[in-house]
Amino acid sequence: MKKPTLVIICLVVGICSFGLTACGSSESGFTVKGTLTKSGVDGSTAYLKLVAPGGGGDATALYFTASTTFSSGTATYSLPGVAAASYSGWAFIDVNSNASGDATSMPDAGDFVSNEGEVIPINADLTSNISETDWLLL
Repeated sequence: MKKPTLVIICLVVGICSFGLTACGSSESGFTVKGTLTKSGVDGSTAYLKLVAPGGGGDATALYFTASTTFSSGTATYSLPGVAAASYSGWAFIDVNSNASGDATSMPDAGDFVSNEGEVIPINADLTSNISETDWLLL
């Protein structure tokens, strides 16, 4: 009678292990996403980051992402897994395509930067769009 018990235990352990792997792969935290609008930059990519509250555009990125490529003046972005806290948000459009494409990416002459830096409290999923008039040319 011990064999069926062992089989049941092995089945339960196997199912639980599979379930933990599947569940453990999901990201925790909140998602910050949005649409970026800027004419004349089709083919370019924007880089967005969240930094410590009050941090400047050159501050270390706590969260970083690249947008989709601009097409017809729009691009989208998504930053999943953001912990509940307050952050300052920064973005730039790499018009001349010379940024490194990682969290150390910085704008240079000819790129557009967002008129941002405001402190953003994140305690739920958030949609944050950047419109045509929110960009400044460097």
